Amino acid sequence: MTIDTVMAIAKETMETTIIIMGPLLGVAMVIGLFIGILQAITNIHEQTLAFFPKVFAVVAVFLFCLPWMLQMLISFTQRLFLDFLKYS
Repeated sequence: MTIDTVMAIAKETMETTIIIMGPLLGVAMVIGLFIGILQAITNIHEQTLAFFPKVFAVVAVFLFCLPWMLQMLISFTQRLFLDFLKYS
């Protein structure tokens, strides 16, 4: 296995990670921005007000996207094992 192969595998791993985590991070950012604006408007600065809606939204999106995430991970793992078999 050459250094180019290892770098290609590392690149694909990072891309897959970013694609899979994108929806979760995006929802957390949007909810955090919305709660931040709401707190600035109302002058309520309660820590739990920002924490719980983000947790519930991220869990909901995680459960909604779970089949797609698992399919992406299974596909990536199969390609990874096939590459290992090809180069060993």
